Amino acid sequence: MTPPNRLHRSVSQQKQKQRKVIVGNKHGEKLVGILHETGSKELVVVCHGFQSRKERIPMVALAVALEQEGISAFRFDFAGNG
Repeated sequence: MTPPNRLHRSVSQQKQKQRKVIVGNKHGEKLVGILHETGSKELVVVCHGFQSRKERIPMVALAVALEQEGISAFRFDFAGNG
C-alpha cells in the first residue's frame, strides 16, 4: 500500500497559511480562532480543555503537526477562555 502523496511533500511545498477567524455564538459573544489552512479538504477542529486557551503549547503543536501532514486545523477559544 502506497501512502498518500501529501505525506511526502515538504512543509515549504504545502500551501500553508494561518489566519484569524472570528465566529459569533448565539449569546452574542465572539469566539476567536486560528485557521491553519493547507488547501486540504481535511480539517481537524482542535478544542482545548477546561480553563485553557488556543495559544497553549499543546494546541499550537497539534495544529502545526497536522499542518505538516497537509491537514488543515482550526484552534479556537471557547467563550470565557483565551
